[in-house]
Amino acid sequence: MSEKLDAVKEKCAVALKKAKALSSLFLGPQDVLAVDIGSYAVKIILLKQEGGNITLKAWGYLPLNLKPEASPDERKMQTINSLRAFMIEKGVKIKEAATALSGNSVIVRYVKFPRLTKAELSATLMTEAEPFIPFDINEVQLAFHILNEIIEEGQKKMETVLVAAKKDLVASRLEILQGVGLNPTIIDVDSFALENVFEKIRDAKMEAGATLYLNMGHLVTNLSILESGVTRVVRDIFISGNTLTKSITKALGVDFAKAEELKKAHGIIVDAAEKEKALREGLREELGVSQAVTAVIKDLVGEVHRSVDFYLSQGPERSIGRIVLMGGSARLKNLSKHLSTELKVPVGVLDPLAIFKELPPALPLELAPAFGVAVGLALRRNKDWL
Repeated sequence: MSEKLDAVKEKCAVALKKAKALSSLFLGPQDVLAVDIGSYAVKIILLKQEGGNITLKAWGYLPLNLKPEASPDERKMQTINSLRAFMIEKGVKIKEAATALSGNSVIVRYVKFPRLTKAELSATLMTEAEPFIPFDINEVQLAFHILNEIIEEGQKKMETVLVAAKKDLVASRLEILQGVGLNPTIIDVDSFALENVFEKIRDAKMEAGATLYLNMGHLVTNLSILESGVTRVVRDIFISGNTLTKSITKALGVDFAKAEELKKAHGIIVDAAEKEKALREGLREELGVSQAVTAVIKDLVGEVHRSVDFYLSQGPERSIGRIVLMGGSARLKNLSKHLSTELKVPVGVLDPLAIFKELPPALPLELAPAFGVAVGLALRRNKDWL
């Protein structure tokens, strides 16, 4: 009996191997190199998914070290050079790449279209989408995803996520990837890439209320509200790590590099006893940084309230159960504690690298929140939309 079982297992393994080979033949390689091109650093993740195991094969955190006044061409060349050096150093052979976009050149809208087939909507997308896009429809690349079908006022409709990205932004990203010999097979949106991470590590037991995610980058904060695994609100807020640094620069009269250093060293003073101690000991630097950062966070909290109010207005049964931070700026000292106090909701910092059982010793754990988009992109499969 045991011999028969072994024979069956062997046949299944051979069949699976053939299926994978055929998949690779018709669809190309499944693995993609995830390249998150930020304004401060490029984050790279290459992983391998085998069965239920996810292994980190390569990673990179490449600070661009650009001056604030750097031109777009200088930024592009520095990004290409950093990527090329990384791929040579690590011996990366994979050519298929996934990247993501965000910012004021990307628009995400949740709209209700008349019920159509996917092919029909594809054929009429420019006409159907034009009323919802605040750009010249001829200057954007459009994409959509049908969420579900509904009946509204007796009419059959479909809830659809509509995405528009300006063609010059897409072209710029393609130039960078192709400039290092990569074939960009996936171009996603930051917030949607992060969804892949959320789905992998979210706790099914924590379903009471929706989860609000803040991915705080250098220039942009991506806000998403997920309800039972479905995104209901997506926004880009232009209050970020760079905004915090500028506020410190102005408040303390220091240059940008020094302000970055002070921001990382001190963060926010939230404890009353610590505040009293700082005042008593005349710690002007710590107090100045905390006040400058808190003023900016107050504006961020206002924007979060706006998004939450919009979400809650869509149904009386809706609520926010928790807030999760991610991104390089999520590491700011006492930020989660301060936001929890201001927003009256539990706030935590998400570690996207938690999907891996083992991490290379050389990967600094303090960088983990910055890899959210890159990990989300790496979880994609080449041509997974087919």
